[in-house]
Amino acid sequence: MQTIIEKIRDIIGDNSTKAIDVFEYLTSDIFTLSEANPIESSLSVLVNGNLHNGSGKWSFDSSSNKITVDDLSVSDIVEIDYNTYLKYSDEEIKQYIRAALVYISTEKYKDFKNQSDYIFPTPIEKEENLIALVASILIKPPVKSYRTPEFSISFEEPLSKEQKIKRLVKQYKSYLGTIDYVDLAANIEVEDEE
Repeated sequence: MQTIIEKIRDIIGDNSTKAIDVFEYLTSDIFTLSEANPIESSLSVLVNGNLHNGSGKWSFDSSSNKITVDDLSVSDIVEIDYNTYLKYSDEEIKQYIRAALVYISTEKYKDFKNQSDYIFPTPIEKEENLIALVASILIKPPVKSYRTPEFSISFEEPLSKEQKIKRLVKQYKSYLGTIDYVDLAANIEVEDEE
């Protein structure tokens, strides 16, 4: 799912940017980050200019957007460096991906299931592109065209997001033609014709 999230971010222009928050420790060792969508793996904590890493030195709570820093003394300067997305959190984009899977299914392309942040059956790269494009339409409906290495589509007249998705999936199906996949539950080969 992470590669689809990255593709969506590229399409909608939600690229990461660097953020730095500086706090002075007085009474509370809990600090709220100034940006709402930090990339947790990029978090770095410095106390008085020295890296404050290691087991149990600090913890991050993504639901509250707060960092708790241990082993501080009054007047310590805490600097938190991180990368952040300015528009959408990963959780918000995952909601759009789940909605995109429903739209793709209703257009009779393929039934994908989302379970614990995994998509089954695992989409091939071209299907990841389709999912990312549909999710991007849901996020940013005014877009007039999309282009991938496999195909491109332009919407000349003003269309609703549902009409854009319908046209996109139809063009995608015509690009691929017949799709073969294995139904793992039945262990037989199934062929869809469109």
